[in-house]
Amino acid sequence: MIPGKSKTAAASEPRIKGLNEVGRYAIGVQWADGHDSIFPLANLRRYCPCNECGGETAEAIAPDRQRLLQLSRLGDNGVYLRWVDGHETLYTTAQMRATCRCAYCAGEPERPLTGD
Repeated sequence: MIPGKSKTAAASEPRIKGLNEVGRYAIGVQWADGHDSIFPLANLRRYCPCNECGGETAEAIAPDRQRLLQLSRLGDNGVYLRWVDGHETLYTTAQMRATCRCAYCAGEPERPLTGD
């Protein structure tokens, strides 16, 4: 357990059930609570939470900086991304879930991308 975190706080973190690449341009996450997310690689790079990137890049991201070399789960609470240009990104599951822009998370559940 992480120092300073209670068991309750650790238990309330979003958990990943499945993680996979979706084509060459996105990552799919199947959450343990039944929610599914698709994260475009451009957005994951744009919102990289590392100290160098600072959580949001306003400038255009070159296509060669949006390609992955490695995608890995870090236990139940993190995801590691290694980019072609050598940059590395660590997302906690809470950070990733907070960037989900599906219709439900964006507050527009009546406008899903796919039909029933």
